[in-house]
Amino acid sequence: MFKHLSRTVALLCSGLCAPLAMADINGGGSTLAQPLYQTAGVLTTGFAPYIGVGSGAGKVAFLNNDYSKFVDGVTRNVHWAASDSKLRPVELNAYAFAHGAAWGPLIQVPSAATSIAIPFNKAGVAGIDLSVNQLCGVFSGRLTDWSQINGSGRTGPITVVYRAESSGTTELFTRFLRAKCAETGSFSVTTHFASSYSGGPPARALAAVHSEGAMYAMNATQGAITYMSPAYAASTLAGLDDATKVARVAGVSPAPANISAAIAAIAVPATGNRSNPNAWVPVFGATTDTFDPSVVPFPTTGYPILGFTNVIFSQCYADIGQSAQVRTFFVRHYNASSAVNHDAAISANRLLPLPVAWKAAIRNSFLTAADTLSIGNPNVCNGIGRPL
Repeated sequence: MFKHLSRTVALLCSGLCAPLAMADINGGGSTLAQPLYQTAGVLTTGFAPYIGVGSGAGKVAFLNNDYSKFVDGVTRNVHWAASDSKLRPVELNAYAFAHGAAWGPLIQVPSAATSIAIPFNKAGVAGIDLSVNQLCGVFSGRLTDWSQINGSGRTGPITVVYRAESSGTTELFTRFLRAKCAETGSFSVTTHFASSYSGGPPARALAAVHSEGAMYAMNATQGAITYMSPAYAASTLAGLDDATKVARVAGVSPAPANISAAIAAIAVPATGNRSNPNAWVPVFGATTDTFDPSVVPFPTTGYPILGFTNVIFSQCYADIGQSAQVRTFFVRHYNASSAVNHDAAISANRLLPLPVAWKAAIRNSFLTAADTLSIGNPNVCNGIGRPL
């Protein structure tokens, strides 16, 4: 009798109860964006607490449904990820081949824009203003002493602190170094800083894991300098005095206002290209990279080191309650009204909300029921979806 009753309840709930389900939606990844997703109210009802492990591990966790990348030895399903490193075509193709038929397409869109700040730990009476040439020299190892930075008013060895793991912050930073540096060697775009420069990392360089680890190593090492999410860099990004410990680059601080013009100038994906996850994430790069339509030139004014932090979701979820919860996150995160979106939380974490046109394009594509890209579209997601 109990078995028959259970089956009856299950059948009834298949049409009525599932939309009300509050199953955990597990995700994590980028430590650049970690403070944002751990801000109260940003992850909506049904989302499990965000786990920061770095963009590289976050992407692998999502693509392979491998929760052990978040917590070793724990088996759960992974439903979303955050990454400052956009998915490469080979990753997108492999996912579509391995999981597209059973799980449906994935969605990759920008969450917010970000600068990459250059915090330092070297006592002095004035702020630091690095020219692009000096910045390149520090992170290639060509400049090894603070006295080589004109106007710094400091002397002593420079110690570069870099991210040891696969990091989206590193990818955004190395995109800038590759595009702008004219060193003896060359920089490549990568999520691993240790292999970014052809001459290897600077001689005194220290490796650290995750954003918190890099900040800890920098704060513990006199003469250290690193690259960092603005959320971790300092309580202020003005870069005007020694107390801030954040360098200006080419005379400009990494405050969100100093990247807003460059972000606003980027056009949204063309309607006919919106089914391509690669088209949704523009990246700043060298002019020689224009064969990739998602590459845009670095700005000539404002703060020069910038990019996007992104979210990766599935279009389809086996549990329609989870699909509804993901839609609720999109509704709030990309809402045009500042009263009901996450713009205040984004700004409080020193990131920049997306322009109005970008929010509208994301809503129109992934929340409009009639659009074939919409989350939970019954014609696309009929009988398939990411596992509960």
